Amino acid sequence: MLLWGFTLMYALPALAQEKVVSGIITGADDAPLKDVTVTVKGTKIATKTNDAGNYSIRVSPGQVLVFSFVDYNRNDVTVGASNSVSVKMVPSNSSLDEVVVVAMDIKRNSKELGYSVQKVDGQDIQESQRENFVNALQGRVAGLTVNQTSGVAGASSQIVLRGFNSLSLDNTPLFVIDGVIADNSTVGEGGGGATLGLAGDPGNANRANDYSNRISDINPNDIESITVLKGPEATALYGSQASSGAIIITTKKAKPNGKLVVSYDNSFRTQTFNRIPETMDAYQGGTNGVPIDIFSSFGPRYPYGTKLYDNVDAFFKTCFSQTHNI
Repeated sequence: MLLWGFTLMYALPALAQEKVVSGIITGADDAPLKDVTVTVKGTKIATKTNDAGNYSIRVSPGQVLVFSFVDYNRNDVTVGASNSVSVKMVPSNSSLDEVVVVAMDIKRNSKELGYSVQKVDGQDIQESQRENFVNALQGRVAGLTVNQTSGVAGASSQIVLRGFNSLSLDNTPLFVIDGVIADNSTVGEGGGGATLGLAGDPGNANRANDYSNRISDINPNDIESITVLKGPEATALYGSQASSGAIIITTKKAKPNGKLVVSYDNSFRTQTFNRIPETMDAYQGGTNGVPIDIFSSFGPRYPYGTKLYDNVDAFFKTCFSQTHNI
């Protein structure tokens, strides 16, 4: 009985030191995290957070609580006199690179999405030094095809995701800039406004002139990242306009770090015509040997000894261009 009394006397202070510690676990966006594992270091005592991010666990002062969660850095907190321990989890570096922007500027981890999505960093777009940033996406996104009209400056380009799904309508994806839908149509000849410019429509033929596509007006240096949504999931997010997919563009913004940051880059370029098609220059303007005052071909032949000029080579000169962005 005496031995039992001494044992009980020393056990009571030890039990009195244990207490229940509770708190809430949140992520980088201050949203509560579910199923975060909370463990007493060096023991098998553990618990998990509920849907609201709350937890409670019995622990003694001086012991260390370990907070761990997938794709987040582990946190070790030593228990003190307080009965409340709340922790804000920080995503690991590997998951930060996988964050993509979906509908309405909402950010999601690509591993959490159940549909195909790819992200292109704005730095990769800038380094390509393309006037039309659409061309810089070629080869960077699976299932994306860029159809270029020509290689001249200002030429239009069309993006098609996973092939054509309509023979009569526009197959280009929907463009969304910082949550705002952007128009990528072109000017239609005869229509007097911005239309699809379909080649099969006589009123909007656009067969001889290229009016470029409006999304090319975006400065590639203003792009922070581009997220490409493919498949019917894009339609669910943005409606029938995104039936051919959606390209979400996030522009650069000031960083809330209290520091002034100025970025500058430039590019220099020269262009020269090195191949000019051969032409028949022995005939005057006209038709079937008969001269006509309007511009036409194959009128009467120039008299022998007439001096002809190489107007094509005289017209095109070597071009030098420079671009500066600050």
